[in-house]
Amino acid sequence: MIEFKDVAFQYEQGSSKGKIENINLTIHDGEVVLICGESGCGKTTLTRLINGLIPHYYEGTLTGQTIVEGIDVKNVSLYALSGVVGSVFQNPRTQFFTVDTTSEIAFGCENLAIDADEINLRIEKTVGALKIEDLLNRSLFALSGGEKQKIACASVSAMEPDIFVLDEPSSNLDIKSIRELKDVLRKWKAQGKTIVIAEHRLYYLMDIADRIVYLDNGRITNIFTPEELRRLPQDMRERMGFRAVDLQEVLPLTCQPASGKEMLKLCDVALHYKERSILHNINISATKGEVIGVVGHNGAGKTTFSRAICGLHKDCEGQFLWEGKPMDRK
Repeated sequence: MIEFKDVAFQYEQGSSKGKIENINLTIHDGEVVLICGESGCGKTTLTRLINGLIPHYYEGTLTGQTIVEGIDVKNVSLYALSGVVGSVFQNPRTQFFTVDTTSEIAFGCENLAIDADEINLRIEKTVGALKIEDLLNRSLFALSGGEKQKIACASVSAMEPDIFVLDEPSSNLDIKSIRELKDVLRKWKAQGKTIVIAEHRLYYLMDIADRIVYLDNGRITNIFTPEELRRLPQDMRERMGFRAVDLQEVLPLTCQPASGKEMLKLCDVALHYKERSILHNINISATKGEVIGVVGHNGAGKTTFSRAICGLHKDCEGQFLWEGKPMDRK
């Protein structure tokens, strides 16, 4: 069980962003709690209190008590908490310690001094549950943002903690990967795990979450069940900063197509990474004032394509033209 008792926290630098006050909340064993609110309202701060990063890593003024499994987090080391609370951060790169995927999944278990044979069994079970067999024995540096997020989830899952804390876990995932993340959350819930998720995307969690805690300027102002949140008028949810609870509600706006001068043109562009073909036969032009969305599944090459246009990706072939003039990478 997790209990917040009159908790307030202000980061040391004095910024009001992420500040929380007068937090009183009990999260029961096996419960899935979704923490929502606008950016800077304190969602991430609550997760850092549960996993002990506050006060052991992030400094500031803390009052009240955060009790995890009967222990005040102020009185237990981060190492001791790591066996109970598993964390998945918004940017997975911040929690990696190795250079390849298989070693990263094993790393947390190794630090808990788990037997090598048991670690191998856990890796096999975790990889199967998350459906990431194709990501084993890969360089972490060669993964897309979404693939890195999957490895972060796998490394925590293999440690088999009682509590999972996730900070915007879907931020870098495509639709298919979000469905797979949802399946993992369902399995954790079926195992009786306690799950706390700070998230902006709501739709994929509406049939998993037991309660939805709404933060406004660092205070808990509402606690909803999923059904209660659905019953709120859509305009009220939008004013509160909630995203759609059902993607069927979302209708695209109609926009006038841009008709300005052609500015950027790519001719027969191909992108590689360490002799591996990423994209090829790219022919596209962009006019002044045009907005172009680059979409595709995790690992399709969206980030590599964007880096190439910026001149940050070296392994390129073909022509990049700006206002009709060829541009080199620099």
